[in-house]
Amino acid sequence: MLIIGSIIAVIIIIIIIFIVAKKSYNKGDYGDGGGIQIGGSSRIPFFIPANDRAGLYGEKFINYHLKTLLRKDEYLLANILLPLKNGHKTEIDSVLITRKGIFCIEIKNWIGHISGNDEDEYWVQTYDDPTMNDKRHRNPVKQNNTHCSVLERKLNNNFTVFGAVIFAKLENRYGINSNSTYTIQGFKKYFRSLSEDVISPEKLERIFQNLRVFVSTEDQLKQHRDEIMRKFGNN
Repeated sequence: MLIIGSIIAVIIIIIIIFIVAKKSYNKGDYGDGGGIQIGGSSRIPFFIPANDRAGLYGEKFINYHLKTLLRKDEYLLANILLPLKNGHKTEIDSVLITRKGIFCIEIKNWIGHISGNDEDEYWVQTYDDPTMNDKRHRNPVKQNNTHCSVLERKLNNNFTVFGAVIFAKLENRYGINSNSTYTIQGFKKYFRSLSEDVISPEKLERIFQNLRVFVSTEDQLKQHRDEIMRKFGNN
């Protein structure tokens, strides 16, 4: 009986440790579980192309970590579709609306070795597997700089929007020469180093109300991405 009692006690202690650790892990930087997220895929369909599925996993992973950086009255808007002057729309993966500023986030979940700099037209993705061909992608920093400009115009140029390209998984940074490209750990370190007195809580709420109307539904996002694929393919 003594042995059984000891085993039960150990199991109870392990369960308690697990519950406490899980609660601690889920808390944000300010201990309140993070900010308010609007938008983002609630589910990841299995029967979609592998690249699309990987992209959705990357977005959910990054958004989870971004949200933990925020105070409870700060915002993360995911999958924004902003209208352009030519009648088309541009997609922004995530926008952080915080006391530290407004951040326009481009999320990538590319595997392999990535090379490129802020000025290149294309970045190159190479693989260790010799059976896989290299891929060229439009420069994500330039893409995101355009998103930042569009976002600033939507805010009547009253605020500066800071851009960041965040990789969900990066094998190494040796081929990347960019001041605005991060791993999620690198972005967290950068974000935490910033001053918090840039935007007042009252202005945060007004910015949020202005931008929330551009958060897309899953159907709207799918239609937009299908149009982009037809126009540009995988690049």
